[in-house]
Formats: sequence, structure tokens, C-alpha cells
Amino acid sequence: MHRNYRIVFSLAALLVFAGALSASAATLSTARPADSATGCLQKGDKPDTFKLVAKDGKWWDVTSTKLSLAGHVGHTVTLTGDVSHGMSGMKDTSMSKMSMGDSSKMSGMSMSSGSMKATAMSMVSPTCS
Repeated sequence: MHRNYRIVFSLAALLVFAGALSASAATLSTARPADSATGCLQKGDKPDTFKLVAKDGKWWDVTSTKLSLAGHVGHTVTLTGDVSHGMSGMKDTSMSKMSMGDSSKMSGMSMSSGSMKATAMSMVSPTCS
């Protein structure tokens, strides 16, 4: 008799555990909201690439297969899309040459906020000012 209770209890526990895993997997698979940034749209270093430069000095390398960005170079725009964060565009110095506590060399660096695959755009201003 006790053996039957143990089997029933074990099966019930297994079903609860499976349900919890299923709910957890559904939560993980939901898409996160797209990132957006506002700034001056500029031509990029490579063909069909652009750079979005914010007023605070942050910038993103921008590409898009959905938008025609070339006609908006020199405009202030808000771009929305998928951003991969990173650091690039070291200007004057290399991080590997810096010693601990040497922050004076940081002033020569240009920090990228990452790259963006833009999926939507809204015009803020026809000029960058």
C-alpha cells in the first residue's frame, strides 16, 4: 500500500517539475525589447555602414537591411534595433600597453557603445546640432 503512495507521489512530483521546466523555457525564449538610440547619423568607414553619434559622445556602428539610411546622413534620428555592446575604435593607445592605474592614457580613446542592426527609424531633426 505504501509503495503505491510513493509511486503516485513520485509521478506527481515529476509532473510538477516538468511543468516548472516548461514554464522556465517559455520565459527564456521570449524576445527582449529592441534597443534604441538617438544621435547624428554619419557615413561609416565601410560601404553601406553608418555611425550614430549621440550628444554624450557614445556611438554605434549601424547597418540595416530594412531601412534606407543614406538619405538621412547629417540628420538627427532615433534608431531602434538589435545592439551588440562592445568596445572598439581605439584611437591613440592600446589597452594592452596600459599599466594598472594609468588613467591618463584613457583620454586618447574613442569608446564605441557597440553595433546596431537598425530595424526602425524616426526623424528628430533635419540637422545635427
